[in-house]
Amino acid sequence: MRRFSSLFFALWAGMAPAQEIVISFGGDVNFARSRQNPTPDTIHKFGAVPIDTATAALAPLWDADLNFINVETVVSDRNGPDPGKTFVFRSHPDSFRHLMDLGVNGFALANNHAADHGGQGMADTLAFFEAEALTRSRPMVFAGIGRGEAALAPAIVTIRGVRIAFASASFGSGDRGPEYGPVGLAYLTVPRHYAAILKGLREADVDLRILALHYGTENMVALDYGQRDLFRRALDEAGVNLVIGHHPHVVRAVEADPARGQAIFYSLGNLLFIGGAEKDSAPLGQDYGLLGRAYFQKGKAGWRIAALEAIPFRSVHRVPVTPEPGRTARTIDFLNRLSQDSVGADAAVFGAPTGEGIAGVACYGLPWGPRARALCCARQTGANPACDLPDPM
Repeated sequence: MRRFSSLFFALWAGMAPAQEIVISFGGDVNFARSRQNPTPDTIHKFGAVPIDTATAALAPLWDADLNFINVETVVSDRNGPDPGKTFVFRSHPDSFRHLMDLGVNGFALANNHAADHGGQGMADTLAFFEAEALTRSRPMVFAGIGRGEAALAPAIVTIRGVRIAFASASFGSGDRGPEYGPVGLAYLTVPRHYAAILKGLREADVDLRILALHYGTENMVALDYGQRDLFRRALDEAGVNLVIGHHPHVVRAVEADPARGQAIFYSLGNLLFIGGAEKDSAPLGQDYGLLGRAYFQKGKAGWRIAALEAIPFRSVHRVPVTPEPGRTARTIDFLNRLSQDSVGADAAVFGAPTGEGIAGVACYGLPWGPRARALCCARQTGANPACDLPDPM
């Protein structure tokens, strides 16, 4: 009888929706310099770099349930019309297939380089992700460009029984919106677009909501005027759980309301941005990109945040690497002070990495899911019943 009960519980647990969801997310990614014809498996910048070398330090961190990046490039094996702008990016589809093989399964497509090769480039990018979503065994989600008004609608994916809505939008004049072509781009700064995006997220029948926003003055760590109100509309009007910001190419403040299950990373900076400038020689706080991780736990009142991680990376213009421990600790301290200066008491405050750790960690109230528990208990410095008592199960 006991063996039957154990088998029944195992089968039930496999069918029941997850009670903990972990989401990883990084900023800007592309694989070639401006107007450079990309190759499938090699990066050409200050010499040739195999793509698996360029992604080696990131690869172990794509182990979450959902792993996001911002696709700061057209994804196509052909060039389209030259838009006559300074920076024009195109990446080979096989480079993004490599990221998918590593575990990346969430893609923000709305940004100021989505139309670098005209409508043809946007159509090629969309067709690529549509095709990959059909052939991949792992659930995948992408948003920000789409066919007609679908560009403004959230994409919905089910992962371990948990339904997640995702939308993406960019700053811009709106000249590539769904009003103007068969494939359109969602704009944060077009009021009709943003209102439609928030309405779609609010009305979606889902458990978690995520919004990626491409916005902000480049190379400025302070928030733009009005940015906080603009981003917080997603939390207050649409119940968004996680806002992921990018575009400034530097990291900005992190804000968290763990009880409401909401957080904003105002800018993650670059992650693997071959088209970007070298930043390692910039001052502390402007010399890194951030990989964030959010641990969501389901409770009686709904989904809440159990923990957040902030993982700095340097050399994000070619081969991302984690800084040495002392530099990581100073970077996390800078991020904490920047967040407190930017959003006051709502700032997320990350504990500095311990030992050879690579992440700043913020742990919030119990209960913790198994992965948040492993993360937070590894860092405890005193008695904690959640860590010290044996698991009764």
